[in-house]
Amino acid sequence: MLSRIPLPLQVAIAAIAGVLSFEVSRAVCTLARDNIHPIPFAVLLLVVVLLLARAFGILFTLPVGTAVILAYDWFYLPPLRDLSEAAYTVLATFLGMAVIVGTVATVFARRAVAAERASGQMAEVQASLRRLALLIAKGEQPQRIFDAVTREVRDHLHSDTANLVRYELDGSTTELACAGLPVPEVPPALIKQVRDTGRMSRVDSTAVGVPVVVNGRLWGMFAVGSAESQLPADTEARMSEYTELVATSVADAQSRAELISSRARIVAAADEARRRIERDLHDGAQQRLVALALRLRTAAHNAEKADEVSEIGTDLMTVIDELRELSRGIHPAVLSDSGLRPALRALARRSPVPVEVDVRLDERLPQPIEVGAYYVASEVLTNAVKHACATVVEIEAYVEDSSLRLRVHDDGTGGADFSGGTGLLGLKDRIEALGGTLDVTSPVGEGTTVTCRIPLQPHGRKPGRDPGEHQ
Repeated sequence: MLSRIPLPLQVAIAAIAGVLSFEVSRAVCTLARDNIHPIPFAVLLLVVVLLLARAFGILFTLPVGTAVILAYDWFYLPPLRDLSEAAYTVLATFLGMAVIVGTVATVFARRAVAAERASGQMAEVQASLRRLALLIAKGEQPQRIFDAVTREVRDHLHSDTANLVRYELDGSTTELACAGLPVPEVPPALIKQVRDTGRMSRVDSTAVGVPVVVNGRLWGMFAVGSAESQLPADTEARMSEYTELVATSVADAQSRAELISSRARIVAAADEARRRIERDLHDGAQQRLVALALRLRTAAHNAEKADEVSEIGTDLMTVIDELRELSRGIHPAVLSDSGLRPALRALARRSPVPVEVDVRLDERLPQPIEVGAYYVASEVLTNAVKHACATVVEIEAYVEDSSLRLRVHDDGTGGADFSGGTGLLGLKDRIEALGGTLDVTSPVGEGTTVTCRIPLQPHGRKPGRDPGEHQ
């Protein structure tokens, strides 16, 4: 309670308390002088001063204690002293010194407490920022980061609410995260003021908004509110570090989304080029060769050139078979027509080594995912046959946690890694372009296991706008 009183007024009260305590102590000492032994009485006075120190602090205790000791010395212990001008001068000097020392001690104590509190708050802020930075570094989804930042801001500021709002291009707003009480809501005037000025703003000292700027562009705002009390004057400054983390998270999410999109476009373009080659081979060269083969077979009835024409027809059919195999290698028709399971089984049938296929899929997957998984299995199988001297290969595919899991294992020589050539590295790029991961485990002499995970939707979410993506 006393800490709420201004310091100058506390000093004045302490001086008055010293004078009053001297008068009270003088009367008590006069009455008790002939009835109580000096030592127990001195102990009693010390206990009283100690209780005052515990209750009111050093600023009040020093003048009161000084007055009590002077009264005990002057009016209890002989020789007794009369209150003369010299006595009043000594009393005023002692009380003034006590008040000065108490004031200095109080000021330094309060500064020490404030510094310790600030140090504790700084440590809490640093720990909070480290937790959030770790989430960003781990590549967590923007929504998880938004929720975490909002909770951390509310806990740090001890506000009733904390909200993260995104500005849309059509003038509307979207609340991405909220922590605390359902009321009060973010005042529309605060949302408009931050949007119009791009600066920190307040409304009635109970709501504060801080802009979130991403890549030099106003993206949204952080708002904290209090239902009853006013927010501290340093609220905006304490929120700034958190808004910078939000901006970093949004920029990181946008960069990752753009990177994945660009890589996906590259892969899609490569796949489309393969399909175009396949169509050109099928509709162009193959059709002409088939027609030529039919004509030659018809001409084979000519007895004079029957043997030669028959031989040419056989050679042409061989070329046609080779073209079919080539087009199948570029983009197998069974993959487009029937899906991943039949394509992997057809791949196993053509393999020179035994292949055990276990595909547990209830429905067709998106085409980019099926194509990516097929090429992983095809490339790894080719490596197992050509380089690993494998005797058996296992291919397993299933859906788990909204992702396709593909595992290809061989019992070959092992020792495969991404630095051994462009094959595995190309597969890794292809899978990462789909938002997935590819890992290789290949101890020397113990075979090779390639596992990949491909989310059925980008970042494991349903189709739609990314929370961190600004329209």
